[in-house]
Amino acid sequence: MDITSNPTERIGRNPSLSVIIGIRNWGLDRLEVAIRSHRSSNTEDLEIVISDYGSDNSSAVRKIAERFGCGYVYTDADVWSRSAALNAGIRIASSQNILTTDGDIIFSPRSHEVLLSNLSRMPDSVQIIQCRDLPEGYGAEGLSSFDWDELCSVSSIRPRWGMGGSATFTRALFSRLHGFEERMTVWGGEDNDFVQRARRSGALLNWVEDPAAQIYHIWHAPDSRGASPAGAKTIEQNKKILQNDHTIVRNLSRSYRGSAPFVPTVSIVIPIGERPGSLRESLSSCLRQTFQDFELLVVSDGSGEGLRPILNAFDDKRIRLLELGESRGPGFARNCATALAQGEFITIHSDEDIMLPRRLERQLAAIIDDCAGSYGGSIGFDDQTGALTLNPGRRAFDCASMMFGRTPSHTSFLVRRRVLEHYRYNENFLVDSEYHLLNRIARAGIRLTHCGHYVVFRRIHANDPAGTYLSAQKPTAGISKAMARSTVSADRDHQLGKASRANPQAEMDLSEVIDAIRHLPPRLLAKSMRLEFMVPLPGSSDTFKFLASALASHRSITFEFDSEGSRGIVAVTIPLDDASSSQDDIASRFARIGTIASADEVVLPLAYPNLPILEHDLLSGPDRKGETLGVGRDIEGILRVIGKHCGRCVLSTGEDDGYRLDLPPLGPATGTLVRAKLGGFLTNGRRVDAEV
Repeated sequence: MDITSNPTERIGRNPSLSVIIGIRNWGLDRLEVAIRSHRSSNTEDLEIVISDYGSDNSSAVRKIAERFGCGYVYTDADVWSRSAALNAGIRIASSQNILTTDGDIIFSPRSHEVLLSNLSRMPDSVQIIQCRDLPEGYGAEGLSSFDWDELCSVSSIRPRWGMGGSATFTRALFSRLHGFEERMTVWGGEDNDFVQRARRSGALLNWVEDPAAQIYHIWHAPDSRGASPAGAKTIEQNKKILQNDHTIVRNLSRSYRGSAPFVPTVSIVIPIGERPGSLRESLSSCLRQTFQDFELLVVSDGSGEGLRPILNAFDDKRIRLLELGESRGPGFARNCATALAQGEFITIHSDEDIMLPRRLERQLAAIIDDCAGSYGGSIGFDDQTGALTLNPGRRAFDCASMMFGRTPSHTSFLVRRRVLEHYRYNENFLVDSEYHLLNRIARAGIRLTHCGHYVVFRRIHANDPAGTYLSAQKPTAGISKAMARSTVSADRDHQLGKASRANPQAEMDLSEVIDAIRHLPPRLLAKSMRLEFMVPLPGSSDTFKFLASALASHRSITFEFDSEGSRGIVAVTIPLDDASSSQDDIASRFARIGTIASADEVVLPLAYPNLPILEHDLLSGPDRKGETLGVGRDIEGILRVIGKHCGRCVLSTGEDDGYRLDLPPLGPATGTLVRAKLGGFLTNGRRVDAEV
């Protein structure tokens, strides 16, 4: 969608109210009358923005906007969407207070004053004036002047459905909901949906009763856009969204950052102590989010002078720095950030961690009804090898799960700011104050929902607080759990333990982990190429001669064997560390010995030579060890033995008198049999119980 904006002269930098009028091919005479009513307001510092959503006569609309000193934004669109038109206008508006309306609604002179007064007393609300419909004869041509007493006497009051032609709210509420629902096109339901989500988020709906505030719908012939079969179908689709979608934050692929003062939907808080070494990677992952309407609040908790140049290099106005001077611990730093955060939702992100790109999008989409936030799974990665550790998190967030068993990663949570303002971090805990906080939130019955996805990579290395402060972390966690369990009886404690065991870990497809791997630091990744053959390779001597030659060239090959039938080789994986061999060259060479069904590039952490080993470790756990053996160079004999008893193996060069053979974990009987059959191939370089 191509959006061009040309705001004309504004009232000032901070008008008290921005009036947003969305139109598309509407009568220009009615638009002029509507604008005149706003310009006749007792509130002089109004800003009016005309959001033209693809009008055929856009040049004429622009001229009217210029004549009345209005802002103007044009969106090139094929289909009318009142939601998208209003969102586009709000994006360029200057005020923190927003009034949305149509181009055929007129406002009495004190309406804006009353709305602003109500909004100042109830800032977290939607203010609506009940609309009055003017009869035939009171069209634009009959409204060269406004006799408000006459208009009141001839009009009929519209029932209280929808927004009645206007809605007034703060930009902060707009940011919390992330706009009018743009899946709703034409019109019908978008106003009800906005109010419904506002109320679910905790805002009030207030119908203005002050008689000084009146709005009127200018009479005109009925519009046919909603009456056609296609229009009726669209309205029905809008109705389904209204009835069935219980989420609060919408339009997650959109951004409403514009020239106006920006109110973020999310505040990402990154406290930094004395280890800003991985900060660039961490910040970059935040800035790559598919949901872009956030601020990044970096808290310097004794990090020194080297931090500011790192932040300045990103040149992003969403990044704010809070310098605390002397370090007073992570709890104090997080509480200070909460006090300054502007977003409706806050996530605490570690300067060592990496956000997955759809993290905010997925977590916001999961927040429904009365949920105060969401959380997801985390993936630990070794900073030297890239070895992965999964923590999917429990399906439900509750007191029982926090008191017993493994808890979700703190940095996977996205929580309403008001929750963190009330349940503050305990500043007396040097480490693990996050567990204490989450435990108190759970005990209070605050509802958080699992988003069903992994959302963050957690770095694991010697400088991680979990390692550096391990001696302090364990007793601190124990104290937190003891404090929680001391408040319940023995019977209740037993019940909670039972409930925790009944709350399983969330289930997420392994493909999500494999897809996420490409977002790890490049230095921890290795590329390889997996070739799958249409049928198992023939067991001819020529085939094994070719494989021996290929192994000499590529230094390592993973072989996968047919689990039934011939037990022959069905796939090979070759490292792509040789710049002299392109993927096309490799595929072309291997096509000499078998028809290739697929050729895929595989990106894996250094810890895993191939995909099957990664899948085994993540599904079965790394505790089951494989076996590494030094074998001779009889590749045909070795592979024939392995193919009969194993699903895969890795052969690598490097031994003076043979190969290195890596086997997967085998059962006791199978392992004994394989070692016996390989006895004639073993060299003095045998190594047993090495981890594969």
